[in-house]
Amino acid sequence: MLNFKNIFLIILLCMPLFSIHLQKNRNTIMDTEHKLLWQDNKDNIRFIFTHEQSSQYCAKLTLNNYTNWRLPTIEEYKTILDLNRKDEIKLNKKFSFVVKDDYWTNDRTWLRNFGKYGYYIMIKSGHTYYQNRTYKKYVRCVKDL
Repeated sequence: MLNFKNIFLIILLCMPLFSIHLQKNRNTIMDTEHKLLWQDNKDNIRFIFTHEQSSQYCAKLTLNNYTNWRLPTIEEYKTILDLNRKDEIKLNKKFSFVVKDDYWTNDRTWLRNFGKYGYYIMIKSGHTYYQNRTYKKYVRCVKDL
């Protein structure tokens, strides 16, 4: 039989499962669980670049006095996707600046094309695809904390 003490213990043990690990701060989102800082400003919906231009943009970015930004990996993107969302944007709702389009990742394919293709995340579906790196897509930078 469950008493108040047992219920309290169950709630206490389950709290980390529901902890909020994404924190909005001006034009960034801090992911305390994965120790990442994500860009979230108007540039995320304004600029489209080739894969190489995206990498250069992130490398030169200074945001909130932070430098050393880079393109995120596919695995890092997966930490901020919410595939359970019912609308057409699968990015976590903490992010304010997002379009239902494609965002480059840092990953490239090397089989059969010698790195000419890069991976991107389709925000509308949350799935990963690849395309020639000369195509233009949106960019969202990340940095390690």
